[in-house]
Amino acid sequence: MHGTFFFSKQQTIISRLSSKMDSQEYITVCQLMRAHGVKGYIKAMPLTHDLNRCKSLKNVRVQKRNGEIVELTLEDAKVANDIWHLKFKGFDSPEAVAVLVNGDVMIPESERLPLPEGEYYLDELEGFRVHTEDGRDIGEVLEVQELMTVDAFLIKFDLAVQSEYSSKSILAPWIDDCVTEISKDGKYIVCDSDYLKSLCPEER
Repeated sequence: MHGTFFFSKQQTIISRLSSKMDSQEYITVCQLMRAHGVKGYIKAMPLTHDLNRCKSLKNVRVQKRNGEIVELTLEDAKVANDIWHLKFKGFDSPEAVAVLVNGDVMIPESERLPLPEGEYYLDELEGFRVHTEDGRDIGEVLEVQELMTVDAFLIKFDLAVQSEYSSKSILAPWIDDCVTEISKDGKYIVCDSDYLKSLCPEER
């Protein structure tokens, strides 16, 4: 079994696609939590593999809990016990940052950090083809879902193999017994055929 997104021999990060604005994609880099201290700092849960990422952030968009989106400038950022302490320009007291609690801090997808070798963002894997160990191309990854105990690929089988597998989409767990390889360059994953068949309903 693997971590949040990957096989046990790999680590993954969380970076969720949040919204489309100004004709470009935005991603969430952290989720704001609660005020910290009396000078306007707010704690945030990072959603990135690089804990020091906050120190290079400057101009960001914050989607507040009521859905409103505001553009803010970071004045200061610190890391403490895997939590970010952020200070936004113009927010100088706990009362001021109260409106940001539970908000999402977003940046353009173009500013997303490249990942170390062998790691992937979940949304990158959508649309990957599904291959079996013998090289057969049998379907497509519709999305990767984060379940309680494991992440899983939502797979739709091609019409030509639905009688062999299923006409319904299935969730294939991201574990070594099921997913044996991921090719970023080839844009496909390799799955154990027998394991996939065991996940398919009896009614094809």
